[in-house]
Amino acid sequence: MQKHYDAIIIGFGKGGKTLAGFLADRGQSVAIIERSNMMYGGTCINIACIPTKTLVHEARRSLCRGDRDFAEKAADYKRAIARKNEVTGFLRGKNYAMLADRDTVDVITGTASFLSPHDVQVKTADETLTLSGDRIFINTGGETVIPPIEGVRENRRVYTSTTMLDLEELPRRLVILGGGYIALEFASFYAEFGSRVTILERGSRFLAREDADVADSVRKALENKGVTIITGASASAVRDAGDEAEVRFILDGTEQALPVDAILLATGRRPLTAGLNLEAAGVKTTEQGAIAVDERLQTSV
Repeated sequence: MQKHYDAIIIGFGKGGKTLAGFLADRGQSVAIIERSNMMYGGTCINIACIPTKTLVHEARRSLCRGDRDFAEKAADYKRAIARKNEVTGFLRGKNYAMLADRDTVDVITGTASFLSPHDVQVKTADETLTLSGDRIFINTGGETVIPPIEGVRENRRVYTSTTMLDLEELPRRLVILGGGYIALEFASFYAEFGSRVTILERGSRFLAREDADVADSVRKALENKGVTIITGASASAVRDAGDEAEVRFILDGTEQALPVDAILLATGRRPLTAGLNLEAAGVKTTEQGAIAVDERLQTSV
């Protein structure tokens, strides 16, 4: 049986959850679909702003305890990850209840794809549902870009900004591929926890999009924490090397190698539209995979 809603929202992120509450307050029936039960509330609560700021705070507390050996710092880090999980779990539960407890809102955990401009199929853990809606809102967010580097997908020591947040053992040596704001935030708090951090930035200039004085100030702040920043470094391969990994990169035409315990990919993000079957709805996308919208954020449909 197909259930009909005034509005279907794909994605339980900040935009989606706020909109769902707004529409429910006006008496509309709403289905909000989220593919992961660990993402109620969206990116900020679960894998970005809140967890990273929690770790920034915990890293500063650890640093204030003075000079200690690596084992003691690693213990602080493990406690910090537990604290992060406690905070995100609490907020995730509150966000879920905020919508699920409403009579006119159905929270459905599953993967959505379009069947037509007004029909959506949702595959849950137990069944496949078909929903129809007068209006459908796409709120699926973004995902990490995985660069085409040899060995990067297969190596168990390679992490994204999402999976890195679940790493419970503090890496002695961390290499970060990329020099954007995500890379720099992780570099800062991992250095404060006690990791030896190296940033490999492919561009010739550090923080090229910022004014030179801003970039210089950020670089000095990171280097004062012990972070090594190498610009003009193009990663070519990631390989296993026994109990560690090895990052190979080209610098000034010469291939070099760094032994590491963990590698963080901070190589940008892209729109998460794969699998939505947008063609079935007639929704057009840009060359980058983003959904093309007008000044009112309306799609081609």
